[in-house]
Amino acid sequence: MSKAQAFLETWHKAVKQSDMDILSSIVAEDASLLSPAFWKPRQGKDKVLMVLAAVTDTFEDLTYTKEWIDGDELILEFTTSVGGKQMKGIDRITLDENGKLKEIEVLIRPMNGLMALAAALDDKLKALMA
Repeated sequence: MSKAQAFLETWHKAVKQSDMDILSSIVAEDASLLSPAFWKPRQGKDKVLMVLAAVTDTFEDLTYTKEWIDGDELILEFTTSVGGKQMKGIDRITLDENGKLKEIEVLIRPMNGLMALAAALDDKLKALMA
């Protein structure tokens, strides 16, 4: 099994169970998260995990529909909803030499779904940081 396939197996288990301990085991210390919901990237394992925890708590009926692997690069297509707004997106993930998430870039459409997600994340992240 390649490190990308091993990562994916663990990723799906962690996301399905909303298990941050499992997710933490596959995120690099210097990880970064890029999202259209934020003005600038979130840098560092703790910040990336905080956002991923908020996202897994916010998404309703998250379903991965397609996956592409090219070496240490993965693209995961998904559908979900937030506050009744349907959306489709991709997670573009880059793994480091140890098979851990080094970077995740999230792209989401349509705009009303992205706006609903951004508002929900803002509330959840403020609560987590309080």
